[in-house]
Amino acid sequence: MAQAESLADAPAVRSALAASPTFGPLEHHQRVGSTNDVARSRLAEMAEPGLVVVADRQTAGRGRAGRSWTDDLDGPEGPANLAVTATLSAPDQNAELTSLATGLAVADAFAAAGAAGGREVEVGLKWPNDVLLGGRKAAGILIERHAVAGRDVLLIGCGLDLDWRGVARAGEAAGWTSLAEAVGARVDRAEVLGTLITALTRHLGVLARDPQALLATYRTRCVTIGSDVDVQLPRGEPLSGTAVGVDDRGRLVVDTGRERIEVLVGDVTHVRPAGS
Repeated sequence: MAQAESLADAPAVRSALAASPTFGPLEHHQRVGSTNDVARSRLAEMAEPGLVVVADRQTAGRGRAGRSWTDDLDGPEGPANLAVTATLSAPDQNAELTSLATGLAVADAFAAAGAAGGREVEVGLKWPNDVLLGGRKAAGILIERHAVAGRDVLLIGCGLDLDWRGVARAGEAAGWTSLAEAVGARVDRAEVLGTLITALTRHLGVLARDPQALLATYRTRCVTIGSDVDVQLPRGEPLSGTAVGVDDRGRLVVDTGRERIEVLVGDVTHVRPAGS
């Protein structure tokens, strides 16, 4: 099936937005600096929270701790990535769990694409913000909170690696993969986006109603739990131990053998089977 000229017009996306009480409308751009920046600008121009901004290419994307990268790659049939920023009025409680809900939503969208292609894909969540396919990174998540035009809003950013078949990769990206590689065939970008919007609506609804239920689901899918980990803390301090859980605030609980430390912000740089 030929890709719609704009993802905003694709039936799967239109259906997902029509059914969502949380998200819409949607803007699709071929190339932007950062979808988070575009979304923030639109909100400053008095767009309502719920707006979704997507782009085939990002030239000034960013991640945790101010890291920058370029999502401007070609796969075999067009752009290799899809950048998505969904906007939301910041909730009064449990806003810090939004990244966990988003990870679950991306995992659901990837799993659904595998099922549609007749292939079960191994999807895992690496605390706090990576989605893995077969143990390799295929998506990252960045949640930003801003006061915009007198409103407290969340920018829910997702960078999806959709089709890196044949794409050369080096450095950190050498260990990454894409959805099409996991499925073994091309994937429908509109279907992935529509499923993501539906899943994100659902998981955010669970978060609002029953955060403990959301956390229970996340724990079952978080591959970091039960592994030996190295964590880099915000000031650069190293932390090593066994990840024994995720607490009710979404913090990773690391047992160093001497004490248990709750990590709210940090990068898990290495994950190994416990005892290895």
